[in-house]
Amino acid sequence: MSMNFEEKSLYEEDVVGYDEPMTQEDIQNVVAFNENDLLKALKGEGDHQDETRMVTVKFRNAQFSFRIRALTEREYDKCREQSTKYVKNRRMGGMKLPDKTDTVAYHTRLIYTATVDEDKAKLWNNKNLWAAVNAVTGTDMVDALIPLAGKKQQIVELIEQLSGFDEDSETIYEEAVKN
Repeated sequence: MSMNFEEKSLYEEDVVGYDEPMTQEDIQNVVAFNENDLLKALKGEGDHQDETRMVTVKFRNAQFSFRIRALTEREYDKCREQSTKYVKNRRMGGMKLPDKTDTVAYHTRLIYTATVDEDKAKLWNNKNLWAAVNAVTGTDMVDALIPLAGKKQQIVELIEQLSGFDEDSETIYEEAVKN
């Protein structure tokens, strides 16, 4: 399969490692190289789950730890959607519109979803712990064991960092929006 390229020159800011304009052959080699890397990356499953961080929480007289991982955009969206109350708008033919997002539930769902499955089973989905606090779901256990808003916020910030949200990406985004 042959690819056609416009007669544009690429410079250093377009492709890392090139200080001068690229030839058509250079462009095709870079594209082929990137395509191979992308194909390898696409075949790998769960790569976003490879990097984890250990979180340690002090709860009353006890201390416990669990690992968190990065979340995909779909996982973030699902947590937000499950934490949002929707109302029907009569003016718009009964269409459901978002009314209010429960921030506490949203943070709880983010922590629950970002917890590594093995730790989730041992901690949040532990039936013995559920019985002690009359919990019905794993998210109930997150609320029971991490009741302080500040601690939850710190954990959510760690999840955001693992998921690619950091100050540098926000700055780049803001600059792109300005231009």
